[in-house]
Amino acid sequence: MRLVLLLVCLLYFIPPANSQENKITDTSEIDLTKMNLLLNEISIHTTLNIEDNKTQIIRLNQKEITSSLSKNPAELLEKSIAISVQKSQNGGGSPNIRGFEANRILLVLDGVKLNNTIYRSGHLQNILSIDPFILENISILHGPSTVFYGSGALGGSIILNTINPENYSENINSFSSQHESSSNSYLTHLHSVYKKNNTSFLSSATYKKYGNLKMGVNRFHGYENWGKDEFTTNENTQLYSDYSQIDLTQKIHHKINNSSSLSINSQFSTTSDIHRYDKLNDVSNGSPKYESWYYGPQTRVFNSLSYSNHLNKILADKIDLNFNIQNIEESRHKQKFTDNFSTSRIENLDIFDSKISLRKNIKNWQIDYGFSNRFEKLSSDAYNKNVSGDMSFATSRYPDNGSEVLNFSTFILSEYRSNNKLKWFNAVRGDVEKIEVHFSENNPFELNETLLLENWNIAASSNLFYSILENNFISFSIYNSFRNPNVDDLGKVFSKVDGIVVIPNPDLNSEKIVSSELMFQHLGKNNKFDIVLFNSFLTDAIAKREISINGVDSILYDGEWMKTIANTNITSAKMMGVNLIYNQKINDKLSVKSISSFVNAISSDSFPLAHIPPLSSRLQFNYSVSENSSFSFYSIYNSWKKSEDFDLNGVDNFEEATIDGTPSWYTLNLIYSRKINNFQLSISCENILDAHYKTFASAISSSGRNFIVNLQSEF
Repeated sequence: MRLVLLLVCLLYFIPPANSQENKITDTSEIDLTKMNLLLNEISIHTTLNIEDNKTQIIRLNQKEITSSLSKNPAELLEKSIAISVQKSQNGGGSPNIRGFEANRILLVLDGVKLNNTIYRSGHLQNILSIDPFILENISILHGPSTVFYGSGALGGSIILNTINPENYSENINSFSSQHESSSNSYLTHLHSVYKKNNTSFLSSATYKKYGNLKMGVNRFHGYENWGKDEFTTNENTQLYSDYSQIDLTQKIHHKINNSSSLSINSQFSTTSDIHRYDKLNDVSNGSPKYESWYYGPQTRVFNSLSYSNHLNKILADKIDLNFNIQNIEESRHKQKFTDNFSTSRIENLDIFDSKISLRKNIKNWQIDYGFSNRFEKLSSDAYNKNVSGDMSFATSRYPDNGSEVLNFSTFILSEYRSNNKLKWFNAVRGDVEKIEVHFSENNPFELNETLLLENWNIAASSNLFYSILENNFISFSIYNSFRNPNVDDLGKVFSKVDGIVVIPNPDLNSEKIVSSELMFQHLGKNNKFDIVLFNSFLTDAIAKREISINGVDSILYDGEWMKTIANTNITSAKMMGVNLIYNQKINDKLSVKSISSFVNAISSDSFPLAHIPPLSSRLQFNYSVSENSSFSFYSIYNSWKKSEDFDLNGVDNFEEATIDGTPSWYTLNLIYSRKINNFQLSISCENILDAHYKTFASAISSSGRNFIVNLQSEF
């Protein structure tokens, strides 16, 4: 009923839109294109706004997002900046930043942290619930993101901002339709911006339908049967990889007066059932292990209320207030091939957030400070159902009597500018979090009925930015971050790898990291070059290790005796790496840009650290045929991930790789775009060579040769 009411409200608020050409009036962001660089560059910023980070930031603007022809934000990051993205199924997409993934990176949508207490440590597809067709920009940032947003930014943050209707001076309607051949998918999107007096509206709807994904035919890696699973593939078609998704957005911005405004942001996303491909390809005694294994509809409801006021008072020149409520519902359903019953596990999570941010300018100083608190309430249920429809007890994924999380934090950020050459940034955050998880007295694990966990943390960052020569800059940063254990770390019981079950461990500390970065940046008239060297020291890292309960190292779970492992704080790990970005405008028609990244890690216990991706790079050539048409040719490359570098507890999914690891791969891709009046036609051929490959840690093979036709129109 709650979801039905939300849909009705969204439809009620959809306003009419006049057929007028839109003009964006916001000029608050300085774009590097104004320095005669490329219109479609990756931009590097170093201003105080938290999204314009003091350390390296990679930002994609709306034009880059649209021209990438991406179906979701994870694919956008993979296509545009060669970020490693893991996929367990076609409806998956887990970005990896500097060797950190899932709950070790922050997802921030319109200033609100999406990370929650059931974000797991393995692989996450939650970013797919965000509609790429309404993104205004997306940024990857490091450094003080933990200070501003709180727990979770060990590897960095992915900042996603949706279209702000206030930035448009006139009403618009925008329509987009896309078809892809490799999965026989269809995407349709429509959004409208309507302005009346001091109020602006944005209404958006997107529908996506994906068929079964076809893998590449040409096996340049030499492994003829890799990815050709007996029961889940038909020649090169990967069965059970189809699904659909609906995304709805309604935003309202009201200008109260010249100094204050009020904004409402409502979003809704849901999917069909999504089959778990990496489970359906499991084989036991010559037969499929599972009759079925799928995620039920994954639903995200997001409602945010924001108030902004330019006070010009002693304590603050500006104040921002935000209150938001999120509801997450997800479920897992499986039935073994030999069983006559299915098992369902359902999670429902409510999140209540509030935040106050203030800004004060004092001579050469700009100071931002504030407070935030969050409360999360989780319910977790499970049951078995036989063929007659009779239901019986099953162990829940999380504690069956519910869980609560309470967080309170305060922060302060400062920017000092002594002259045009020197900038100094500092930030500090204090954070306290308390978790309570409640097991029923009938729990089969002989645990206490209530487990408590409390963590106190301080995060800080400092960055010095200096112009050494004209158009040449150097930046040095040092910062620490943390990630509080969540309910997924503390109280989850689940089995991913055959014969192994993860059980709760109440003795967990926060993961902590100390990082340093050295960045050199050159901004020329027609070129740009960035090199970033980073070094991180991770302590109390949470990793899965073998554990015993009352001297016993196995328990009966889902009808099988399984070895027990648990999340444990390992001693430490050291990580280091480099990022390179180079853009060059060769002439008025031709430009080239490239990006590469490499990370290496060493664990103190001598075991390979999970999530460490291979070297990745991307090279793109843009050629402008005329004012209204252009070509883009790009290649993406990933190096080998050898078998000895995979983690030992199944996080890296070695069973989905070859016996030697994940082979290196590259793709060649071409996009042609032409504007005809109010229409934009784009035709693309991805993976031109039809190469077979899997991205690191993925179960499903990546798309083979894929033809894309996209038609966009604004009216």
